[in-house]
Amino acid sequence: MRDRRSETCCFSGYRIEKMPFQTDDTHATQALEAALDQAVQHAATRGYTRFLSGMSTGFDLWAAESVLRMRQSLPIQLLCAIPFDRQADRYPVEWKRRFNRCLLAADQVYALSRRYYAGCYAARNRFMVGASSLLVCYYDGRPGGTAQTVRLAEHDGLEIINLADGQLQLF
Repeated sequence: MRDRRSETCCFSGYRIEKMPFQTDDTHATQALEAALDQAVQHAATRGYTRFLSGMSTGFDLWAAESVLRMRQSLPIQLLCAIPFDRQADRYPVEWKRRFNRCLLAADQVYALSRRYYAGCYAARNRFMVGASSLLVCYYDGRPGGTAQTVRLAEHDGLEIINLADGQLQLF
């Protein structure tokens, strides 16, 4: 099987309840969506064609939606890494709808486990980092899964674009 890391970008960021703004803050949400669109477009101009989302509420799903928007004009694919079947069962209705829409529109879905188990999200994050050479994240120093994923990406030598740093303004 061909190694496709050089053309694969993964995403990691906070779930909606950990984001530094409320979901009803349309200005902040639209600014993050625009930054994600810009990050995807920038990565595509550098040869990235595969974009891998972990499909949690908040940043992951916003990133997946960005790929779907940008896919209308760019030759890119949305890949979804689901840590366990029925991941979205406990999502609020709006996030469950977004999850299902992205999953149905995805070019490929990786379901990593039939059931939830302690550590399944960490396994999903390791899978995504191991399959990628670029991480687009939203990380402002808070502990948790995003912090672990960023550390893993650093250790594995991935390039990291952190939207919490406003890095996209450098492009």
